[in-house]
Amino acid sequence: MRGSVFKRCQCRDDNGKRIKNCRKPHGSWSYTVDAGTDPATGKRRQTTRGGYKTKTEAEDALTEELGKLNAGTWTDDRRMTLGKWLDQWVESLIAAKKSPNTIKNYRGHIRDAWKPHLGHVLLRDLRRSHIEQVLADLALPIEGERPTGNVGRRIEQRTPATIDGYRRTIRAALSAANRRGLIAVNPAVGRMDSIPVADTIDEDDEPEVWQPEETARFLEHVFDDRLSALYELAAYAGLRRAELCGLRWSDIDANGAGLRVRQTIVSVTRKQVTPEQATCPVCSEIHVGRLFKAPKSRKGRRWVPLAAPAQEALSRHRGAQAQEREFFGVDYQDHGLVFCRADGTPLRPDRVTVEFRQHVANCGLPPCPLHDTRHGACSLMLAGGVPIEIVQMILGHSSPEVTRRVYAHLMRSQTAAQVEAAAKLLTHHRPARRAAVSNL
Repeated sequence: MRGSVFKRCQCRDDNGKRIKNCRKPHGSWSYTVDAGTDPATGKRRQTTRGGYKTKTEAEDALTEELGKLNAGTWTDDRRMTLGKWLDQWVESLIAAKKSPNTIKNYRGHIRDAWKPHLGHVLLRDLRRSHIEQVLADLALPIEGERPTGNVGRRIEQRTPATIDGYRRTIRAALSAANRRGLIAVNPAVGRMDSIPVADTIDEDDEPEVWQPEETARFLEHVFDDRLSALYELAAYAGLRRAELCGLRWSDIDANGAGLRVRQTIVSVTRKQVTPEQATCPVCSEIHVGRLFKAPKSRKGRRWVPLAAPAQEALSRHRGAQAQEREFFGVDYQDHGLVFCRADGTPLRPDRVTVEFRQHVANCGLPPCPLHDTRHGACSLMLAGGVPIEIVQMILGHSSPEVTRRVYAHLMRSQTAAQVEAAAKLLTHHRPARRAAVSNL
């Protein structure tokens, strides 16, 4: 492992050759490091960096670089910019068949923040302060044309959670660069001081969960709908939309007491997936707007118990589907799905949401997204005394802490009732006293 410094200038001798060690006060100094042989290619690895005003500065930089070599923390970023690496990283995620929606979110963050601000910066020059500055800029009120949020509203200022999403994207990208040996340390790891902390909890952010009587009213309203069993499973089992659309008859226990979540169907656009990903694993055709995929995480692949009303709804649904199969005859495209179109082809998840909203409006109930019926199912389980650890496994959360954080607002009434029951263990031993009436 060797290194040297040299000066770059345009001075030449009488023979037209460049003059070495020119003493004139111009040009810049550089250094070259010999990092040995690349074990992958067998070729010699050299890196040169310049732009130093004096020889001393170049020598100091060379000493620092040699120190990294000796400590085993030296990396060769191959003069790759952050923008170029982000493009390569996204392509690698696509090749690894990561979730199209996840890739879509990453692309949006890269397009809106990281490429415009830091795309030109070399990976080796990227510092934590650069990332902090971008996040600080994102936290400022938005001037000019405001972007559209996820629910279609024009946003005036990004929330701390949204800004932290940008940080998670750059953290994931730089972690991959670190694993490739392009950088020695990931500067995006850890809490960023530039991300504002919400001082108060906005009560309006809590989902409006239907009360049991409202959920019952909705289920009675859709009882005769061909997808009524889908709404029953959403209300009683807390399945996600993609899990309901991807559910197969083979995933349901023989005795009907439960089901296994092993396949999902998510809503995608043509640009989000490759033709290979879009090809149906059953019929080898492409169903526009629909993608078959496994659950996103290991916790998502789980067993879910089915309450008696859900089992009865599935039994009715199986009989109705048999009649549709008989009606279409040879034209029926069997995909083995519990919930599908009348001809057997997969449902479009976005259409399921549209139909659910229409049913809610016709029923006269307060607006409630289909996903929030999952909150109602959680509330029922907690009210029934199901331990939080079991609720976590049924819902497919990564840990009970996630369930507590997401559904803390649902646990208030149950917690208050439990505290009151515990208090009675003491108070029933105390003598009854006449309550004091205040004259104030």
